[in-house]
Amino acid sequence: MTPPLAFWAFIGIFGTLFGIAEAVKRSTRIPATVTRKFMHVSSAIVSMWLPTYLSPSWMLVLAGVFTVALTASKLLKVLSSIHDVPRKTWGEVVFPLGIGLSAWLLYLSPWAPESPQLATNAYRFGLLTMGVLDLVAELGGQIPSPKLWFGKSVAGSLSFFGVGIILCLAHGMPFSWSLIAAVAGLTASESLLGNGLDNLALPSLGALAYLAIS
Repeated sequence: MTPPLAFWAFIGIFGTLFGIAEAVKRSTRIPATVTRKFMHVSSAIVSMWLPTYLSPSWMLVLAGVFTVALTASKLLKVLSSIHDVPRKTWGEVVFPLGIGLSAWLLYLSPWAPESPQLATNAYRFGLLTMGVLDLVAELGGQIPSPKLWFGKSVAGSLSFFGVGIILCLAHGMPFSWSLIAAVAGLTASESLLGNGLDNLALPSLGALAYLAIS
């Protein structure tokens, strides 16, 4: 089957973002931790629009293409803008895999919601969980506080939890014990998953939390 035009358009968009990050990293003194954050957030935001233009099957194909490409890039040390960080992580590689897993769960699995719009809302919330809350946890983790595991910290987890509550309320979810429990579960998952594996799990976990409390 011939890929739709939108498939190539998204490859072009993501390729352009990688090109910008790589050019900035190689031409300035900006560290890879900054360009990696840029790619993390911008890729998550762009990926929120995949269901609007691509079928679930082509979303999975796109996720597979970038998983293979980023694995090769990491092994060959091609994209220093996302790989050249001082910690051991495979987060950039499993990032598209996590998006593909969420797409499968919400659109193609036996547990997919009957409403496509509900599935898309949950999918987008899951990407905000990974793209925004994960970044908030990393930035909050720079505040001096007791350390947890895998380099995580109490301040980072509290930042994730607090902004997570705000994100839920901004989506019109009623404040309740269920909301608090769901965000606490996401916070615990983020803190327990090291080496970038939170990028694999958070899109799906965030989507499931949305479905549970919306």
